[in-house]
Parts: sequence; structure tokens; C-alpha cells
Amino acid sequence: MNPSEPLGLPNERVVDTRPSDAALSPEAGLSRSGVLPRELLSLPVVVWAGVGLLFLALQTYVFGRWAADGGYRLIETAGQGQGQGGSRQTGTTDVVYPVISVLCITAAAVWLFWKCRVERRLLFDALLFLGLLFASWQSPLMNWFHSVLVSNASVWGAVGSWGPYVPGWQGAGPGAEAEMPLASASVCMSALIVTVLCSKALGWIKARRPAWRTWRLVVAVFFIGVVLGLSEPLPSASGISVWARALPEVTLWSGEWYQFPVYQAVGSGLVCCMLGSLRFFRDERDESWVERGAWRLPQRAANWARFLAVVGGVNAVMSVYTCFHILLSLIGGQPPAQLPDSFQAPAAY
Repeated sequence: MNPSEPLGLPNERVVDTRPSDAALSPEAGLSRSGVLPRELLSLPVVVWAGVGLLFLALQTYVFGRWAADGGYRLIETAGQGQGQGGSRQTGTTDVVYPVISVLCITAAAVWLFWKCRVERRLLFDALLFLGLLFASWQSPLMNWFHSVLVSNASVWGAVGSWGPYVPGWQGAGPGAEAEMPLASASVCMSALIVTVLCSKALGWIKARRPAWRTWRLVVAVFFIGVVLGLSEPLPSASGISVWARALPEVTLWSGEWYQFPVYQAVGSGLVCCMLGSLRFFRDERDESWVERGAWRLPQRAANWARFLAVVGGVNAVMSVYTCFHILLSLIGGQPPAQLPDSFQAPAAY
């Protein structure tokens, strides 16, 4: 089985060596009471499942506080004058972008569900898709201290950021920053596509350079991710969001509303490198490094453990990316000199 196959693996059947739920015993993986034996608690899949459970619990807590407090309401702004945005009108792009995002994410979900039904097993690509969805809650966290990436409040479906409800938050207060949960779905889809491309690139390089060690393959795919990341100025150019805090020395079109910090491509390269490697380097049982040991669990427990483990792994990767931008925001940066009239800046800008 080639682990670099994109979105739907070949129609090879993996021999299922897991014990059935009906044959559970302490030696088979779970005791009759449903408790994992102590020796299985150190399995990578169990450890990473615990990490995933913590991330899910945290975002449940954050979204619960956000909804109960009405933090989804944006603070009304009266506009900021000529050249500083302030339009309350929703443009065509402001509607089309989130609609296309939702359609794409729905199509991907249907496709992956169908592939899992055909294969009669839970595919890694489906787990990765879910992991990216459950990691998208981190989108406002790069604004932890300062507003780094500011969203257009006139985009259809824009709501107040849930960042202020994360424990330890140091940024703007409730309703002062905008988030675009519908449009952000496209980020999940883009990350999935780029991860598959990087995984395919790893397979291509490995086939032509079989003597290369793992670290050389990882470095190569990092630079591929950086190149792919250079295509990211498009959302800013469309007026969906702007980089409000960018280091001018390493920023393209510095001072313009469509400015793009080059180090964002480096951050994207890190994400592509880690997620692409996670997808490509799978063992003979088709388990990634966060799923190792799942074969020792009964089928039902293994599926849940794999899901939580991939959620934990993807959230950990996105946390590295988020911390990268938070640390750079502490160095400094400057906002655009002016905003387009079609951009409705939130109150924190």
C-alpha cells in the first residue's frame, strides 16, 4: 500500500487483526469493565488521544462561554474615515467566498464518507479532514497580544471572535475582532489539499532518492510547503482579511492594505512539513505516528482512539504555527497605511 495516495487509498483490504468486541478480555486490549490495561496506556495512540480529548474539552469550554456571553455579537463601528475602510455594505466577494467554502467542505465530507463506506474502514484522510475541522477553532489565537490578522466584518457570516474567552487571553475584548467561521472552512480544505500534495511530493522524492534519510525528505517537503505558501496573498487581495501587524523588513508591498509578510510562507511550510510527514510516514499497518498501537485495541475503541489522536496531532501542529505568529507579533510590525472602502474594520482595529 502506497501511503502517499491522495484522498482515498487503493482498494486493497487491510487485514484486521483487532479483537472483536464480543471477544474482549484483559489480554485482548480492554477488560470487561471497559478499562484499558496499564501496559496499553503508554501506546502512542492512547497518549495522543488524551491530547485530542484535552483540545476538544478546551474548545467546548471556550465556545460555551462565547455563546453564553453573547460574544458572537460584533461591536458596531461608525466607520473610520476616508482611506480607513468602514463600509457596511456586503460586496459580492464577501458572500461568494464563504458560500464556496461551505460547498467545498460539504463536498469533501461527502466524498470521504463515501470512500470510507467503499473501503469499509476509517481512512486516514477522513481523520485528517476531521482533525483540521476541529483545529480551526485556533484561527483567532495568533491575535493573542496584538491584532495580527484582521477579518473584514462585512463578510457574510462574520461574528465576534471567541479568542477573548480562551483562558489567558491578552488581546482585544469581546466583539472587538471579527471571525469568519464560514469562510474559514476554505482554510481547512486548502490545508487538506496541500497536505496531500506534500505527501505525494514525499513519495515522488523517495522513489527517486531512495538513499535519502528521513530528515532530508522532511527538509525537502518543508521548502515545497514554503513555495506553496507564497500563493497565500490571495485572501488579502480579495479584501477578506488584512495583515494588520507585519514586519516591514520582510513584507511584500509593505504599507499597502494587501501587504503580505513573507514569514507567513515559512509558517505554512512548517504546517505542510509536519502534516505531510504525518500522512506519508505510516507503518505496515497503515498507522501514522500518532496512531501507533491502535491495532492492539478492539475495533470500536480503535476508531475512537485514532480519531482523538489525529485531532490531538493536528491541533498540536496548528499550535506551533499559532505560537510562531504570536512570537513574531511581539517583535513589532506595522498596519497598512489605509484600507479599501469595501473593508469593514472591526472595533479593535
